[in-house]
This record gives sequence, C-alpha cells and structure tokens, in this order.
Amino acid sequence: MKKLIILLLFTLIFSCQNEQVNENNDDINTGLQTKTFFHDNLEREYLIYIPNNLNLNLKYPIIFNFHGYGGNSDQFMINADMRNLAENENFIVIYPQGSSLFGSKDSHWNSSKPSADNKSNTDDIGFIENLIDYLIETYSFMDSSRIYAAGYSNGGFFSYFLACNSQKFAAIGSVAGTMIDDSYTDCNAQFPTAMINIHGTSDSVVLYNGDNFGSTAIQDVINWWKNFNVSNNEVKTTSSDNSIERFTYSNSSNEVYVEHYKIINGEHYWDDKIDYNGKNTSELIWDFVSNYDINGIIN
Repeated sequence: MKKLIILLLFTLIFSCQNEQVNENNDDINTGLQTKTFFHDNLEREYLIYIPNNLNLNLKYPIIFNFHGYGGNSDQFMINADMRNLAENENFIVIYPQGSSLFGSKDSHWNSSKPSADNKSNTDDIGFIENLIDYLIETYSFMDSSRIYAAGYSNGGFFSYFLACNSQKFAAIGSVAGTMIDDSYTDCNAQFPTAMINIHGTSDSVVLYNGDNFGSTAIQDVINWWKNFNVSNNEVKTTSSDNSIERFTYSNSSNEVYVEHYKIINGEHYWDDKIDYNGKNTSELIWDFVSNYDINGIIN
C-alpha cells in the first residue's frame, strides 16, 4: 500500500513538473518581436528574433547587430537580415535601437567612454550589458558564453567599444566602421577577442586610410587586434572575380582570431549582395564569430 501511495505521489509530482515546463514553453514567443527595456531612466527598444524551430534542449548563441548613425533597427534588419541564418544555424539575433539626439531624430551609439568623442551622454554600454543580463536570466536557452556584437558604421564603432570595455562578448564584427581615438588608444580588452572587419577601399564616410577627426585607419585597427590576440601569421586570398581580398591572422596554434575583407572600390554600406565565394556579408560575419565562445576557439 505504501509503495502504491509513493508511486502515485511521484506520478503526481512528475505530471505537475511537466505541466509547468509545458506552460513555460508555451509562453515563449518565437519569430520577430519588438521589445522595450528601461535603463538609466530611458525606455529603449530592440527587435529580437527567436527561431521558429526553437529547441529547448539546445543552448542558443546571441548576436547583437547595431545600425549606423541616423538609422533604425527596422530598416537595418532588412538591410542586414540574419533571420534565415538564425533559423538555419540556431542562434538569437537582436537589433537594438539607438537613442535620439536631443532635438533631433538622428539615432546613434556612443562608442567611447564619456568624452567629446561621444554624441551624447546616453549610457549605451550599460543598456546593452543590462539587457544581456536580463535576457540570460529570462531565457534559459540562451548561451551566456557565446554572445557576439556586429554593427554597421557607427554601430561598427560601437562593436569595437564593446570589445574593449565589456567582458561579455566572445567575438565582434564591424562593417564600414572603425575604432575612434579614445577606443584605439585606451582599449581595455581583458582576454583574446576574435574580430572580423569588412570595409570598402572607396568608403567616403569612414575612410579606409583614416582621417584627422579621430577615425583610425583600417590597417591600424587590424594591426592592433592581431597583436592583442597574438595572431601575426597572415594569409591572403581573393574572391574569384578579384573584387575582394581576404586576410586571416592566426596564432602559433594556427587559430584564426582576426579576419579582414577588403572590398576593392567598395563604398559605405552593409551590402548582403556582395559575394565572397558564395557568402554574403551576414554569412561571413556569422561564419566567423560562431567559431568562438568566451574562452576562445570552440573545439
């Protein structure tokens, strides 16, 4: 009789646990969603895409993709659309919205510590770090060891700033962006951080060879990260039509930590129509960053 009672109790507890799990699973909305998050007395907005084929037995990496100056997350998601990739490769993609300047609709990211290099005093790094903490606490299927940042133009500047000043990112990418003086001379990265850079040689907004207003030449950026990651072994290849030069930089263990795509005569855009041997911009970035977790190369 006691055995029967114990068996019934066990069955009841197990059934309740399953019901709770199922209830929680049903509460997870997949696909594209618009969310808000309060930080530093500001309501911030972001788009999040959770694959429709969500498998709660998996841990999903997260990639943040930051729009350029004056841009918005909705339009940038169309230009740099990673949703199909997220479905096929099992990751979460987030498009945060930059804040607007006072008296202007121009949205932006502050890509340095509080200084004249910033466009405002908005705490963007605090917003992203606190949002990460919230997401990891809220969604058990998100992988805190595989968080990535990518961005276009001002968003690319911000990705470098995150790599230098946050310890939450395993790898970052920049398209048509660079490091500004404050980040370049005072980068405080704490551990090897993989970096991919895609930049056009005819970019008239963020000049490939840098300028006198704080934007660092791309080759200097490459040199900084390859030296920081102790990855000085260079290999150069080209696309089949010779329009793109690819440079990889590996360490003594032949692990690539820095990759650069030099788009010959390329201008200032994130263009998923570019083709490096069958891969577009979004695919090149994901293929690169997804090789790393917070401890380095994933074996």
